[in-house]
Amino acid sequence: MRPFVVLAAALPLIGAGPALGQVTFKRCLTEAEVKVEKLVRHGIFLREGGNRCDADYNPGTARMWKDFDTRFGPRLAQQTARRKKVFEREFKDKAVEVMTYFDGRLVTYYRYYPLSVAYCGQVDKLLKEATAKGWNSFSRQSEIVQADVVQDLKICR
Repeated sequence: MRPFVVLAAALPLIGAGPALGQVTFKRCLTEAEVKVEKLVRHGIFLREGGNRCDADYNPGTARMWKDFDTRFGPRLAQQTARRKKVFEREFKDKAVEVMTYFDGRLVTYYRYYPLSVAYCGQVDKLLKEATAKGWNSFSRQSEIVQADVVQDLKICR
C-alpha cells in the first residue's frame, strides 16, 4: 500500500514535471546561499538515510537523527527559511510550487536510493559524528557529501 501512497502523492508533480523540470534560477547564488542549500540537502540525506537504514542495517540511526534534529532543529529551520527566501526571490509567485518540486525530488531520491552495507555504514558514521561533534561537524560534512550542489545550481563567481 505504501508505494501506492507515494505514487498518488507524486502524480500532481508528474503533470507539472516538464514545466518545473525546465525551471532554472534567474540569478546566480552567493556562496552563503549555496551553503544553505548544502545544509538543507544534507539534513534531508541524513534524515532519510537514518530512518531507512535503522531497521535492517544499522539499528539506532533513526534515533541518532531524531536526537540531532531535537538538538539542532532551530538551526535546521533557520536554513530552511533562508532557502525559502532564495526561492521567493527567484520564482516569486511560484516559489512554494518550485521549492516543493525541488524538495520532492530530493526526498524521493534519498527515500528510494538502494540500501547496502556501505551506504548505511556511511549514514551511520556521519550521524555518529554529527551527533557527537555537533553543528560544525554537520556543516563540514555537508561540504563534502553535498558537493554536487555546485553542479545543480548557477553559482556566482
